[in-house]
Amino acid sequence: ACSACAAGSFQDKEGQASCSNCAAGSYQDQEGQTSCSNCDAGSYQNLEGQTSCSMCGAGSYQDQEGQASCSDCAAGSFQDKEGQVSCTPCSAGSYQDQEGGTSCTPCSKGSYQDKSGSPSCNKCRDERTYTTYIEGSTSEDDCLGPLLRYKIGKEGDTQFMTDTGTISAEKSLTLYAVSGNWVLRHPEDPYREYFEIKQGEPEIKLGSVLKEWIIEPVIGNVFCYKDVEGNGKYFNGYQNKDVQGRPCDDGQFCRNSDSLDMGPHCMVENEPSPCGIPTCVWDVQCAAGYGIGYRGSVNAATSKGKTITCQAWNKDWPHVHPEFHPSSHNIAYYGLGNHNLCRNPDPKNNNKPWCYTTDFWTRWAYCDVPQCDDSMPYFEQK
Repeated sequence: ACSACAAGSFQDKEGQASCSNCAAGSYQDQEGQTSCSNCDAGSYQNLEGQTSCSMCGAGSYQDQEGQASCSDCAAGSFQDKEGQVSCTPCSAGSYQDQEGGTSCTPCSKGSYQDKSGSPSCNKCRDERTYTTYIEGSTSEDDCLGPLLRYKIGKEGDTQFMTDTGTISAEKSLTLYAVSGNWVLRHPEDPYREYFEIKQGEPEIKLGSVLKEWIIEPVIGNVFCYKDVEGNGKYFNGYQNKDVQGRPCDDGQFCRNSDSLDMGPHCMVENEPSPCGIPTCVWDVQCAAGYGIGYRGSVNAATSKGKTITCQAWNKDWPHVHPEFHPSSHNIAYYGLGNHNLCRNPDPKNNNKPWCYTTDFWTRWAYCDVPQCDDSMPYFEQK
């Protein structure tokens, strides 16, 4: 008697002394067969003489029958299931930069992707001053930041700025704040604001009064919030979408006049929703200029090598100081309050944050607050 070919093998001719193993990419799960079956699309077999095929793993696919291996999903696509015949492109607002991915990653804040199937996201036009406030942005329009349009002279080309710069003023200068607020400063007095240009206001035309102007965007409380202790109470930017990208009701701007823990927010479908406004780094973790806008949490000063706790601004002991109590003006403009945090409400006489001290023999002293510079980001995304 003859023996039946074992599972995993076949014989398609009579009078043979042996059986042949099924080739890679095929299988046979029964005995005594004259042929092997191809692995289905979505599966593979990389060995000879096998009785079954294996499904392609997540992150891979196979769109043909009878194959010995599966292919990894290309960058920009993914597959989160086994045994699939194709991969799915990443949706707009997400990316996958590796082959064989099982999921896509939302574009981080400060970037966007308006196409599907992408291995990367696009950065906003200025990584230092622009952000999207939300993850997974699908349009460059989600990128928000300062933008100034200007023209030097009557015949000059229209140009744009997104960060601090120096512009020649030997000819007339035409300025328009497309986005955000901007200030003009004199190079010889760089911490004094000579003009402020607000978003949407009529363009400003200046004569050739100076050789040049320093022009600087207002970042604090316009694109991020500084008053951390008030959760953005004084934020007055122009953002009008919540953190999910939904428009605020009735075109209102994001605000937090009640100092709610959610920070700047707006009403969306009659419910309060946070806007995702980041906290500032400048004037919070460091002091810009003379420190007039500093709103950080340092509350100790240094005098003759000695660190001394600050006296609260609303207290007159041990030092009386009637001119620098937290009046409405001093609160709004200098950040004074019922606290003992370092501030500079006297920029005419002081060039960095200071405070009255709790030492009876030291009326006031400067605080150890680092100076802001270009190595520090304007704001901190979370």
